[in-house]
Amino acid sequence: MRKAFLTMICLAISCTTAQAGEIYGTVKESGKPIKAGTKVEVKCAKGSYSAETDKLGSYRLFVPEQGKCTLSIKSSDGSPQMTVNSFEDSARYNLVLEKKDGKSSLRSE
Repeated sequence: MRKAFLTMICLAISCTTAQAGEIYGTVKESGKPIKAGTKVEVKCAKGSYSAETDKLGSYRLFVPEQGKCTLSIKSSDGSPQMTVNSFEDSARYNLVLEKKDGKSSLRSE
């Protein structure tokens, strides 16, 4: 009985995670990876989801919602943002952080 209960819990957890969409990629600034620990945030209709970059400028986060969302990078010069789409499957966004006229902007590579 206990074994069946544990199996049911494992299946329930895996089903919940399978519905989450993953957004991942890299962030570069001046042709180099952005510093480790830079906050990447995705805001959707029902919530906000965040992660931090690693030493290679990579980030990865899970967004349980599907549809249009706003991705922002928390930099020392502000929080430039762009529209991204969250899907049931993974979506890759390799990003470039640029400075123009003293303002930071974000674009897809």
